[in-house]
Amino acid sequence: MPKPRAENQLAKVRYLDHGYYRDVWIVEDNPWIWPTQYIKEKDNKPKEALGVIDEKGTADLIPKAYRTMVLKTLRYQHKLNKDSFGEIQLEAIIMERMTKSPRIVDLYGHCGFSVSAELVPIEFEERVVPGEGMFTLKEVEERNKNGLRPYNTFTAEEKLGFALEMAESIADLHGYEDGIIVHDDVQLCQWMTTPDGRLKLGDFNRATIMTWDEINGSYCKFANGNAFGNYRAPEEFAAINLDEQIDTFSFCNNIYALITGLWNFYDTDDDGEVHKKLIGGDLAFVDPRWKDRSYEEGKLVELLPKCWAYDPDERISIFDAVKYLRQAIDEKPKHQD
Repeated sequence: MPKPRAENQLAKVRYLDHGYYRDVWIVEDNPWIWPTQYIKEKDNKPKEALGVIDEKGTADLIPKAYRTMVLKTLRYQHKLNKDSFGEIQLEAIIMERMTKSPRIVDLYGHCGFSVSAELVPIEFEERVVPGEGMFTLKEVEERNKNGLRPYNTFTAEEKLGFALEMAESIADLHGYEDGIIVHDDVQLCQWMTTPDGRLKLGDFNRATIMTWDEINGSYCKFANGNAFGNYRAPEEFAAINLDEQIDTFSFCNNIYALITGLWNFYDTDDDGEVHKKLIGGDLAFVDPRWKDRSYEEGKLVELLPKCWAYDPDERISIFDAVKYLRQAIDEKPKHQD
């Protein structure tokens, strides 16, 4: 088994990357298992640059995606205990229940502290925010002094389309028929792009399935522990009385990145400073010229304050965001006329 003969080896396994909790492995079937599809792989390699950091590695993965899966295992620095098992089991349950959604990464299997899932090969975050996505205010002002220049290369139409895809995938969770599922970690890196250009949402190890209060006839608020990073909703720093509206707030951080190619607080990498701003009601700076740069970007700018409302009860729902974005796309020809 340590040194199998190539003709008998069912799969190749290699290390890909890791997050805070888990290591990620690529498990690739040997081509002889798929004789008819394998001969077509050369024709399925991307013809154009993908706009990701690892162009070659991603280009090699794309034609093999049909015979490749991702295996996530708990990192050795974390304890094999009940809490860790519960988080991984919860992710598996959510992915299994979301199987019918074409916008959620497909689960292949779950055992103990590991999950295997569909490979979606193209990094989305790297295309939205190229490089570090962090600059000084002076640098950004200098770049935009003669007209706005986003740091990414998406067309305005693509930005509006991707915004809708992200909103729809979150809506699949919030609208699950057996209860609201809160992703609780909405960031660009949670979406990947399929070879045919569709977005898929994954990584549910922080997710929460909200419980129902039968006496009061409403969902119970929840707590999610200490908030870290600069992508959180203001109410998360109290860490109590939370609901699905935290996803809507973070979703609009993604919209900001789509519009500009920058992180929401691009001028500071001090999370503590960002936390104070969010708690105090300060938001990312939106250059007013974005509203008139194009019809699509104008519509996205109009959406930001609706999702960024400080009070979660005044914030629009993700379903309202989906409706707004669909309407913006449908009304575009009328607007152009």
